[in-house]
Amino acid sequence: MEKGKIQLVKSPNFNDRPSASITMIVVHHTVIPTLEETVKHFLSTESKVSSHYVVGRDGRTVQMVKDEDRAWHAGISSWKGLDNCNDYSLGIEVVNKGDGAQPFTEEQYHSLYELVEYMVSEYGIKSDMVVGHRDIALPPGRKVDPADNFDWSRLAAFADRKRVTELAQNLRIEYEKTHTGTEGA
Repeated sequence: MEKGKIQLVKSPNFNDRPSASITMIVVHHTVIPTLEETVKHFLSTESKVSSHYVVGRDGRTVQMVKDEDRAWHAGISSWKGLDNCNDYSLGIEVVNKGDGAQPFTEEQYHSLYELVEYMVSEYGIKSDMVVGHRDIALPPGRKVDPADNFDWSRLAAFADRKRVTELAQNLRIEYEKTHTGTEGA
């Protein structure tokens, strides 16, 4: 995702990371129904919550906390023996009621894929470190986000489509080199 496409609105709800290492992505749903209301909530010092990014129903993305800072999204948490996931994760909130009935939109999956792709590339995050809040929250069962109807395979499908497109482009270039002696435009 081009960082220039992301609107920056700084939340006051963050602090310094104890370590500069970013090794995890945590996906959430907001329960709050709109991007604007979610941003407003994360701007309130009384809420004491934030996330690095919020993805609206139309795919618009707002960054609330700089990647290098510690957002307050995961709460009491642990993954693979590492506690305090806020210390080393990036949080992404996806605007959705979280009732399992409201669908996540195509635009959200597309923006989420681009954001995750950027994070994985920028920080070398491994695929088993892209998790839902429900996977890390303690005690187990404390959180249910993203909702059951969040389709992790659709997020992976965007990655597959991009790889197929790149492969087709490379094959076309190789074909043109072989058959015409030049690269295509």
